[in-house]
Amino acid sequence: MQLRQLGLVLCVTTLSAFSLEMKIEEVSLRLRDGWQLHQEAKDRETQLLGFLNGDNYLQIYVRPLSSSNEGSLVEIAGAKVVKQYDFPIRTHLNWNIKETIKDTVPANIAVSKSKNFDYVIVARGLTSEMSSQILREALLGIALLTKSTRSLTGPDYSGKKYYVGFGDYLSGSMGNEVKYDIAHTHDIFTKEIGGGYLGAKIHGSEIEEIDLTKKWIELKKLMTEKDMFVQYSSGHGSTTGLMFGPTYNEIRDNALSYPSKEIIIFTMSCYSGNLVESFNKKKLEWQDWQSKGRTLMVMSSSRSSETSSTGPGTDSEEPDGPEGSAGSAFGHALWKSLIGHADGAVDGIKDHFISLAELRDHTIKITEEVGGHTPSITGAYNGNLLMVKVPSQAFVDSLSGGTENLSNDEILEKIRALDAQWHL
Repeated sequence: MQLRQLGLVLCVTTLSAFSLEMKIEEVSLRLRDGWQLHQEAKDRETQLLGFLNGDNYLQIYVRPLSSSNEGSLVEIAGAKVVKQYDFPIRTHLNWNIKETIKDTVPANIAVSKSKNFDYVIVARGLTSEMSSQILREALLGIALLTKSTRSLTGPDYSGKKYYVGFGDYLSGSMGNEVKYDIAHTHDIFTKEIGGGYLGAKIHGSEIEEIDLTKKWIELKKLMTEKDMFVQYSSGHGSTTGLMFGPTYNEIRDNALSYPSKEIIIFTMSCYSGNLVESFNKKKLEWQDWQSKGRTLMVMSSSRSSETSSTGPGTDSEEPDGPEGSAGSAFGHALWKSLIGHADGAVDGIKDHFISLAELRDHTIKITEEVGGHTPSITGAYNGNLLMVKVPSQAFVDSLSGGTENLSNDEILEKIRALDAQWHL
């Protein structure tokens, strides 16, 4: 099989429709046909590259040594180290390799350091043998065919990112569940750690359904195929739609009408799994998005026949916060995932970024544990796509909410007490 030589650099420049050149100091890589550059981003001084080939994935992190006081690029926190060794074949750099496994997910990690840079390569395959082979080929060199920049992006990204959060105020003090669910996701995505989305929050006693419709129409006029869209809704729900106004079919049809490269939708309400089923009824419209370089992910707080639970009420880190400031059970789980708890949830390797798979798996796990219901999910997406970077504790402390000092059992106890009176 023919190999195409390509250099890797901190600055990525497309040479033509069929090739691209990148250089990272003097290191060069070659990939076999079938591999694609799936993601290219820059977080401060760290350059991130992600390569995709079917179910196989390869991530490369490069950071100048001058910024290495920020800690390790990658940490092995939840995985077992099966074997550790040096790469037996001489290359431009000397690589220390660790084979790891968490549950049934294998990974191979190679770490090296040159005069000026730190390097980390993470390879994931369906088996440990495949992970080892992917890493071996990467270290010997592999050909990149296409470029697709999504979610966390590099300095050359020319599109726009939009966030919309909406919901109804629930009865009495429970309106804060909605308010803080929306605020938490808004705070993450509209800040630099989540990509700097242009945010809009539509909720409150004076908000009407027409306000959401106007925002949707406005975005449809603005949206291009270069853009990204994240939506979060929270409130009462039925089997056909949200009490705030839109039906599940209306949410679906509006989202699918956008030409944007990436569409991510989170919905918290009773019976919200019917939104997932609504999208599945039009699967023919989006099932090939991934092959076209597009992403769709739709996640609901519960299954189509399930109610969704209230959250843990007040927050231990915000003692003066109002009742409901911790959000709903699902909103609480999603918030914790986004601020870093999901890092390493899939393979036990903490790279200080949150991927779609980590966000999905950790949110489902915590929602089940503290809320007693199971989120539903559908879409056409690659789970390795990195959505947000893990924020510093100082950043988390500056935002609304948090239950860092409570165990899941303590949170569940609070939720059960509230659920004796309320259901969303």
